[in-house]
Amino acid sequence: MTGVFQKWQPVYAERGIATFPCREIEAAKRPAVRNYSRIGLPASAALTSRLGSAEMLGFMCGSRNRITVLDVDSSDELILADALDRHGKSAVIARTGSGKFHVWYRHNGERRRIRPWRGLPIDLLGGGFVVAPPSQVKQGQYQFIQGSLDDLDRLRVLDNAPAPNAVLSLRNFSGAPDVQRGNRNNTLFATLSREAHHVDDFETLLDVGGTRNSEFAEPLDEREVVKVAASVWKMHCEGRNRFGRYGAYHSLEIVDQLATTNPDALALLSVLKANNGPNNIFPIANAMANSKIALGRHRFVKARETLIQAGLVQQISPNTRNHAAQYRWPKASGTKDLDQIAELGAENEQ
Repeated sequence: MTGVFQKWQPVYAERGIATFPCREIEAAKRPAVRNYSRIGLPASAALTSRLGSAEMLGFMCGSRNRITVLDVDSSDELILADALDRHGKSAVIARTGSGKFHVWYRHNGERRRIRPWRGLPIDLLGGGFVVAPPSQVKQGQYQFIQGSLDDLDRLRVLDNAPAPNAVLSLRNFSGAPDVQRGNRNNTLFATLSREAHHVDDFETLLDVGGTRNSEFAEPLDEREVVKVAASVWKMHCEGRNRFGRYGAYHSLEIVDQLATTNPDALALLSVLKANNGPNNIFPIANAMANSKIALGRHRFVKARETLIQAGLVQQISPNTRNHAAQYRWPKASGTKDLDQIAELGAENEQ
C-alpha cells in the first residue's frame, strides 16, 4: 500500500531533506523509527520499503536539513501575523492538521526552544523533529498555505531569534525576574499549568519546564522538574486544570443553598465568576438582565440583592447618575454564614 511517506520521501530527498515515517499515538505525533535524528538520505530512502504505507512523515530541524521552524501553536491568524512582523516574512508556511502554523526559515544556528517568548504560544524548532506536509492526522491534513518545497532556496534567516539562555517577554523581550528558593516549585507548577493548555503531550510540557527552570536564579534539580511536570500533566488530563482559564467554580455548600432557595442568584453568580477573575472590580448593572442573563429586571434585582446580602459579592462604590455601582469578590472571612442564604431565599419567596 502506497502511503504519504512512500510518495513524498523522494520529493523531499530531491531537495536534500531526509525524512522518516511518523505515527500518531493518543494525539501525540511520534517518529515511527529509532535513531531518527541520525537518518540521512540513503537511510531515509531505505525506509520506504517497509514503512512506505505511513500517512505521516517528518524531518529533523536544524543543521542537518538547514531548516528552522517557528511553531505557532495557535490557529489565530493575528498571532501568526505578529510573528511574521517580528521575525520576518517567510517564503514557506504550512498549516498543521489542527489548523495551527509552521513557518519555515533557513537555519542559522538556532536551537530548540519551547516557549522562549513569554506570553506567546510559539516554539522555536532549531532542533528536534517536525511533522511535514502533506501528512495526514486524525484532525486533518498538513498542507502548505504559502510557497512549497520549490521555494526552499528562497528561505530567509529568522530575525530576532532569542539568545541561547534568554527567556523573552511579550512586551519588551527582557529577561524574566529571578525566582528564588522557596518559590521555585510553586512558580513552575503555575507556569506549566497555564502552558498545558497549549501543548500536545507530556514530553512537550516537560520541555517547557526545562526552559522555564533554566531562567531561575538557582534552577531546580532535573528530577524535580520531571516531578512537577508529571503532576501538572495528570491534573490537566483529568480535567482539573483551571489555571489561566476563567470559570464558574462554586463550593458544594453554595450550590446546595442557592439551587434550592434562589436559583436565579446561582445563575447570576456563575455568569459573574465566569467573566471576572479573583482580583477584578466589576459592575452588576441592571442592563445585564437583558444582555448577559435572561432573568428580566425584577428577578435580576432580587438575585443581585441575594448575592450582596449573603456576602458573596461586595459593593465598593455606589450607583451614581453616570456610573454603575462597582463590586469585587470578598475575602473568605467576609462571607456571611450560609444559613443566611436560606433565609434570604425564604424572604424572596414571600
